[in-house]
Amino acid sequence: MPRLPHTLSDGMEIAVELKRSAKKNLILRPVDAQTIAINLPPFVSERRLHTWLRGNETLLRQTLAKGAKTLPAADSLPDWIWYHGIPTALTACERETVCLRPSEILIPDQTAARQKQRLRRFLNERAAEYLLPRLAEHAAALNLHPAAMALSNAKTFWGVCRSRTGIRLNWRLVGAPEYVADYVCIHELCHLPHPNHSPRFWSMVNAHTPHTEAAKSWLKAHGRELFALG
Repeated sequence: MPRLPHTLSDGMEIAVELKRSAKKNLILRPVDAQTIAINLPPFVSERRLHTWLRGNETLLRQTLAKGAKTLPAADSLPDWIWYHGIPTALTACERETVCLRPSEILIPDQTAARQKQRLRRFLNERAAEYLLPRLAEHAAALNLHPAAMALSNAKTFWGVCRSRTGIRLNWRLVGAPEYVADYVCIHELCHLPHPNHSPRFWSMVNAHTPHTEAAKSWLKAHGRELFALG
């Protein structure tokens, strides 16, 4: 099945799996948190499809959210997760707290559901330490000041910028390498003067980070894996 890359307004890369057997209307189906399957009529050109995708982002996000709900199994814990861009083993042990070691996270030997709950809480705390100071540092360097800075539990975006509510970063970016976290921070900050994805917006992003394409490629390759805990 052909796959078409598409970038949402917040810079999140998703994949669109195409099938051409629909008679009249486009039919959407969620695959996972970053993939949508679309069945479209043969007469719809790829250019027209791109226009439709740009004009129906709300529907795309709703469909992605449905796919995200099916990702993690509640009765199992993954063998490893990404942490700061490093594959990090998850090891059950006889202890009462979650403990971070080089390339390993120790978790109390409990049910998988309880382990996920405790690990998510631990990673949210680490995300606040990893992402928010980084965002504040970039904001000071760019002399751009969002109304607020916080984390989000979003299923369909890595960051969001609103003039009234400020910038929120997806806590799951605690798993991404530093250059990816930096890119998302700068991407959202550049939306303060440019609330769009115009050439001026991308010019500003690229002026402040040399890692735009590398970061987008990493998220495209590994972004789904950051949702291993739901």
